[in-house]
Amino acid sequence: MSAVFHSLRWRLQLWHGAILLLVIVAFCLTAYRLAWNNQLRHIDKAIGRSEWSMFHGLMEASRQEGAPKSTVTPERVAERLRGGTVALPADTAARFSGTEPGYLYFAIYDRSGKLLLRSENLPADATVPAGDKDPGEHYHLVGSRRETLHGAPGGLVIVSGREITPELEGLHRFGWSLAAVGLAVWAFGLLGGWWLAGRAIKPIAAISRTASRIAAGNLAERIDTLGTDSELDQLGRVLNATFERLHASFEQQKQFTADASHELRTPITILLSETQRILKRERTPAEYAEAIRTCHDTAARMRRLVEALLLLARQDAAGASAPRETCDLAAVLRETVEQLAPLAKDLSVELHADLPPAPCRADPASLAILATNLVANALQHNRAGGHVHVSCVPTPRGAAFTVRDDGPGIPVEDLPHIFRRFYRVDKARAGAAGHTGLGLAIAKAIADNHGAAIAVESPAGQGARFTVTIPASAGS
Repeated sequence: MSAVFHSLRWRLQLWHGAILLLVIVAFCLTAYRLAWNNQLRHIDKAIGRSEWSMFHGLMEASRQEGAPKSTVTPERVAERLRGGTVALPADTAARFSGTEPGYLYFAIYDRSGKLLLRSENLPADATVPAGDKDPGEHYHLVGSRRETLHGAPGGLVIVSGREITPELEGLHRFGWSLAAVGLAVWAFGLLGGWWLAGRAIKPIAAISRTASRIAAGNLAERIDTLGTDSELDQLGRVLNATFERLHASFEQQKQFTADASHELRTPITILLSETQRILKRERTPAEYAEAIRTCHDTAARMRRLVEALLLLARQDAAGASAPRETCDLAAVLRETVEQLAPLAKDLSVELHADLPPAPCRADPASLAILATNLVANALQHNRAGGHVHVSCVPTPRGAAFTVRDDGPGIPVEDLPHIFRRFYRVDKARAGAAGHTGLGLAIAKAIADNHGAAIAVESPAGQGARFTVTIPASAGS
């Protein structure tokens, strides 16, 4: 039973069934009451007509032969009733006889409660007026009879009634029919509600099944959406986008792990091979020195790779929560240019800077790493005698800087991939000269964490141009 109350479909069905039942019951009771009131109005009209027929018969019986009708008044009828000298004509009295279902009856009293005239079938429990005041007009039920009591001219009180068993039986049949139709409508509503609830929560069940398969490791699973604009369809699309990002993130993580393992495997292999080679037999001091230099260079390469991996991991972990402060982008770039000036001299590349003040809100340390990677990348991929230009400019919404070189540039087919981790445009330079293939990936991660945009342009044979636009604050 607890599973039923925890089921969304059952809870929807119970609420729908309860509300629908209340509506149907209210409708049926209202319809039954309206039918009963309408039936009573018809009965009361019938009693009024029979009473008028009865009193008209008394007036005709009270009129002397040959006298005009205007000489007979209700007061004259009342007087003759008190004297007991008037009776209903036979044809009129016949209408107030018998006790079969639907029979009519009457009784006439004076104000003191004295019975003056009655029908033969007057029930023993018929209403008897009390007191000498005008009783007004009253309609009421007595068992299976409808009665009216009211005052008449001449100080008379008339009680008229009708046995209403046929009407009650018809009303009961109508009530049972109404109940049967109501139950049929309720059952149909429950079935329709069950079907609609199933359709309504079907996307939820699909989402649950898909999420379970994704949790089991099938990251390529997606929720089937109906293409509508319903709330659940919108939720399905949002979750699909989330699953897509998770899938891409896991795939990137797997690829990153595989690439890192591959990059680390090469220097480790060199270290093992070199140590195994040098230990096979006695070596001269010069041979030992050469082996140690090889191991040192290999270890240094491993350290650079590990440091790059740690830096990238810190950027991934920091996300948009890295600390921010107001700083001058020009000062950060100027320090970067000064630090890389010796590298530019060694590579015979001229390094130029145009750095007017450009305030922004960022993490200066991370910004320095981003600038260093871009400038170092431009220097190392340039030609001897080439130029690298570093410039910055304030913008209405922050600041921007550009690193431009006149080297061989980046092939068009490589441009979409240069920010991928361990991606190298020149495959022949893999691992050479301290290249880890992570410099631009780190720059991209830092830019993303600052909400900055990093773009690259490389016209054929005209070098490369990297532009970083930093907003005034994260998320601007």
